[in-house]
Amino acid sequence: MLLPAAAGAQDFEVIVVSGSSGGFGAALAAGRMGARVALVEDTPVLGGMLSNGVSNIDTYSYESLSGIFEEFRQRVKHYYRPVEATDPIFQGRSAARRPNDYRGRQSNAPLEGGRWEPHVADKILKQMMAAVPNVTVFYNTWATGVEMRANRITGVVTSDSGGRSRTLRAPVVIDATHEGDIAAWAGVPFRVGREARTPLEPHAGDIFFFNGTGEIMDRSTGRQDEAIVSYGLRLCVKLFPAGVEHLLASPPPGYDPSQYRYAAVDMLPTMPGGKTEMNKNPAGNEMQEVNWAWPNASRGERRKLYQLYRDHALGFLYFLQHERGMRHIGLPEDEFVDNGHVPYRVFVREARRIEGEATMTEADVNPFITGRGLMPPLRADSIAIGHYAIDSKPVRPKTDVSTPDKGSGDFFLAAVTTPFQVPYGAIIPQNVEGLLVPVAMSATHVAFSAVRMDPTWMAMGQAAGVAAALSVRDHLPPRRLPVEKLQRELLRQKVRLQFYWDLPLDHPAFEAVQWLSLHNGLRGDAERLFHPGNPLTRAEAARMVVSVFGIWPSVSNFHFTDVPWSHAAFREIETLFDHHLLGPFGIQPRWPAAGGYDPERNAGFDAGSAFGEFQPGKTVTRGELAVLIQAITGRSTPVEDVSEPITRGGAAILLYHAGGR
Repeated sequence: MLLPAAAGAQDFEVIVVSGSSGGFGAALAAGRMGARVALVEDTPVLGGMLSNGVSNIDTYSYESLSGIFEEFRQRVKHYYRPVEATDPIFQGRSAARRPNDYRGRQSNAPLEGGRWEPHVADKILKQMMAAVPNVTVFYNTWATGVEMRANRITGVVTSDSGGRSRTLRAPVVIDATHEGDIAAWAGVPFRVGREARTPLEPHAGDIFFFNGTGEIMDRSTGRQDEAIVSYGLRLCVKLFPAGVEHLLASPPPGYDPSQYRYAAVDMLPTMPGGKTEMNKNPAGNEMQEVNWAWPNASRGERRKLYQLYRDHALGFLYFLQHERGMRHIGLPEDEFVDNGHVPYRVFVREARRIEGEATMTEADVNPFITGRGLMPPLRADSIAIGHYAIDSKPVRPKTDVSTPDKGSGDFFLAAVTTPFQVPYGAIIPQNVEGLLVPVAMSATHVAFSAVRMDPTWMAMGQAAGVAAALSVRDHLPPRRLPVEKLQRELLRQKVRLQFYWDLPLDHPAFEAVQWLSLHNGLRGDAERLFHPGNPLTRAEAARMVVSVFGIWPSVSNFHFTDVPWSHAAFREIETLFDHHLLGPFGIQPRWPAAGGYDPERNAGFDAGSAFGEFQPGKTVTRGELAVLIQAITGRSTPVEDVSEPITRGGAAILLYHAGGR
């Protein structure tokens, strides 16, 4: 939507539209890097759904969290520490600290900062933003259009609740809306709905799925359509003491108890303060089909839909209180105090999805589509890590209860959940310059259903904010910003770009291992463990240096009795042998000892290989690795304690600083 410039134009270096989790991450990251940032937020709170009813971490591992979201989690953990001994949510089964295996599972324990009250999230996020004075937040303000110069976005036109209109201008704009409004108005192509089923997308299209057994059901056609997964108003509900009633005196407009007939009705505390978030699907606080018009709707049309969802959620609360006898539950007095104690936002899971320079598919998230293990395809252009189940909600109401599924379009693929990478190209839109889109990013419906979680959105937002700040600093459009430069800054900010279960953010080798894994082929094991503290063996040293320095493979024979062709490091060990690089391990070429050519000895084709043992499991010292690096690079690598065994993490640091970057 192109609009004429409004009065009161203001210039910034970065404009972020929407204080969603992705928008918050973008504005904070760009601001911390010194950019003058305008953040446009259409409610009085920050964080999107983090402050509007999604009151727990949607992730399958703490180890996948990093950057600004990890900072938020630690602040939540610190905030509630004074009440850990008195609030029941911090005791018992719900308080469990961590998953106990490397497959991962829902990781949102209260003791780990995994659950919070909406007003607390808003308070923490505002404290974080207030520490960056060069970010100006325009609350209760929304975009109404964009300014363009050819195919480059130059500004955003806004209105606010006081009736004021202003134009904000900047070299880089970040569209962090759930709907992708700015991108659409600027002319970016986009998708709405579900793609057809393909070999890379076996769960795409029209689908019926039973989560209880993990089966695709017979009625599934896989056809493409424009169906949208359900939305809902995520009410925050308080469980009051016995005898204290906070009942809705009358039902909201349009109340129909039959709409909630098949709703689950358990209401147990899920956050501090004796509160719970209302998240009942397919029946309950959510509705299907009426939201199909939302992605392309005007602000006025969306406000009407918001009221419809508000009435429906309050109707469910009224139903629980008056029809199911749950008279102890009600709206908390300290949440959303200026909005009737209900959230400001509808939970828009998915709306428009831009067409970007890269498009994520199910094959980028489900590791078994193109591979055989628990690792999706690895990407050198990664800017964020996500870890959540492929989680699609119903697109139509559940009316046929003769089958056990939750309805058309619903599936939750927890068994194939594994950490995945998000490429930079997924937030770079086609056709338009000066724009980044970290929330309505480029993905198919199936892939998006795993990406669309606040930890991942905030990580993508942080990447967008860093990219924007670097683009402004270097006078480059985001599309031309070298991804390696962006990645270096993200790693400096302790953002994960490659996933390992056992590489914490504060590990000395974090940056080295992350970078070498992205760009030099460094790998962990099949369980996605790097084992940074394990002693480095000769076999592992061979594999690391060959991959890090890109030594071309060369295998001429089977030289060592303890390294058969089936050994995991056979190719790399023989490659180092062929390149005359095993000297640090006491193995030198033997051909010089054979002397000159002798027809009696050398005219045939006998291939001698009796070099004895290589001892692939023997521990490598710092000195041995340093000499090996020098033999490869020609540059000396000074180390202390040359006779001391070196760990895998220590080896990564040496390799990184020796030029493996």
